Amino acid sequence: MKTKHIALISDFGINDPFVGAMKGVILSSAPGTQIIDITHQIPPQDIQTASFYLMSSMGYMPKGTLFLVVVDPHVGTGRGIIWARTANYQFICPDNGIISWVEEKEAITDSRFINNSSLFLPKISSTFHGRDIMAPVAAAVAKGLPEKKLGPVFKGYRRFPLPAPERAGTRVNGQVIAVDNFGNAITNIRQQQINARSIFTVSGRVLKGLKLTYASVPEGEPLALIGSFGYLEFSVRNGSFARAFNVKIGDKVEAIVSIDEQI
Repeated sequence: MKTKHIALISDFGINDPFVGAMKGVILSSAPGTQIIDITHQIPPQDIQTASFYLMSSMGYMPKGTLFLVVVDPHVGTGRGIIWARTANYQFICPDNGIISWVEEKEAITDSRFINNSSLFLPKISSTFHGRDIMAPVAAAVAKGLPEKKLGPVFKGYRRFPLPAPERAGTRVNGQVIAVDNFGNAITNIRQQQINARSIFTVSGRVLKGLKLTYASVPEGEPLALIGSFGYLEFSVRNGSFARAFNVKIGDKVEAIVSIDEQI
C-alpha cells in the first residue's frame, strides 16, 4: 500500500541524533515522504505506553499512514520485526507486542515477518534496527513495495490484552495504563463506565466527582476528569498527579458509580 505519510513513535527522546538518523534514511530513499512525529518521549523500553499511544493516536492520522514504532528493549536479540495492515493503516515495529491494542480500533487483516535483507542498510548495527532495518523498509513500503516482498505471512506475532475494567455492582475496578508527560495518570476506565458523581480511589487518595477541565479546581489541587482519549484520568492542576501521589502504571483504581445517575 503506497503512502506519503509515515508516523513515528519511539522512546529515543529529542536530545540525541537517533530520530534524525531514521528520518534521513527514509527521506534519502523516499524523498517527499511526509513524516509525522507522534512522540519520541515514550518512557525508555515501555512497550505498554507505546501501545496505548499508538492505539489512541492512529485514528487521527491520514488514511493510509504507515506507523513506524520503535520501542525495542530486545534489539539485537532473536526477536523479529513485523509489518501489519488494517483497513486504513500500516505498521512496522518489533515483534514485542506493540501492536497489541491496534485491534481495539481496527482489525488487523494482514501481517508479515520482515526478512528481505535486500531492503536493509548494508551495515546493520546490533543496537539500532530502527535506523538500519525498519526505516529503509518503511521507505520501500511508502514507495509501493508489494507486501509479499517483505517476507512470509506471519500470524503468530506477540500480543498482550488491553486490561479490561471489572464491574461488580456499583463498583468499577480498573488500573492506571499510562502516565503522560504532565504526570496525568490515565486509566483503562472509559467515560461510559462511570458518571459525573462517581467516587474514585487511587493510591489511597479519594476524589469525588468528575470535573470538566483541569482549571475546574484551584492550582495544586487533584481532580478526576475524562481525558482527550476518552478515558478516566487523574490530574493535579499545574502539577503532576503521578509525582504527587507516587502513582505508577499498573496501580489499581476503584470507581463507585452513583446510582442516582444513568450511565
